[in-house]
Amino acid sequence: MDHATAHQGGTPGPCRAEIAPVMVFRVGERLYGLPAGQVVRECMPVPELLPLAVALPHVSGWFRLGAARVVVLDLGVLLGERARAVSQPLDLLYRPLLLCNLEGGGHVALLVDGAREVTRAGVLLPGAVDGAGPEVECAGQELELKDGGIACMLRMADILTRGERMRLDDLMARTQARAALWAGTEGADEGEGEDHP
Repeated sequence: MDHATAHQGGTPGPCRAEIAPVMVFRVGERLYGLPAGQVVRECMPVPELLPLAVALPHVSGWFRLGAARVVVLDLGVLLGERARAVSQPLDLLYRPLLLCNLEGGGHVALLVDGAREVTRAGVLLPGAVDGAGPEVECAGQELELKDGGIACMLRMADILTRGERMRLDDLMARTQARAALWAGTEGADEGEGEDHP
């Protein structure tokens, strides 16, 4: 399991305890958490995003990270806050990206509405979010923050399933092949080999 666990001693009732670092962020009006370091590698501004070969409602685009290509998933769409991914540069200006490590290697970036803090203090509470359907069950745990707020703990396995990851990898391969085709066409016509999506 990739979410944090709190150590609670013999004190009756919940006690505030040190937990593994959790990145707390906002999507819509709700707070959520993912393990910092283990899952969330860094919080960063949105770079210039390029489109995929096929538009998907939950994908804002992709960007280069060194030699790798990283897909940007709009967590607001996946959690039912929006119908389509935010993708216009002006709309992306003040939204952070959470660059996340994937099991088995690679990265994905999650577009969120706001980054709040990395915390080590809180109380993990069992149970699902009030009124949330099974698709937003959030791994069955809530993190009570020191200011009294509640963050729903997520797991990357619930955000990006193995099947969805394979689908995105295939789509990125198609996008790369399309870019290579355009680069070859432009290179033949103009003597340039620049990579275009």
